[in-house]
Amino acid sequence: MKFILILVLLMAAQSHAGLFGNDEEQQRWLQYEQTIRSERQSTGDWQIIAGLLAIGAVVFFTVGTALGSKTRRDGKR
Repeated sequence: MKFILILVLLMAAQSHAGLFGNDEEQQRWLQYEQTIRSERQSTGDWQIIAGLLAIGAVVFFTVGTALGSKTRRDGKR
């Protein structure tokens, strides 16, 4: 019984091979995809810059802490 019901539903369903109904919609979606691709590229560039700045901040913090500690120890002598 279930098999017949599934078969009838599959036969009654319209098949639409295309994702879009018309060319205008498809062109709009292609434009959106291109915009998103370019935004991802620029975001990726900024992520690299932010990562390099973070690494630089950690290095400078470590060097500053070491120099401050050394200066403090040398000042107590």
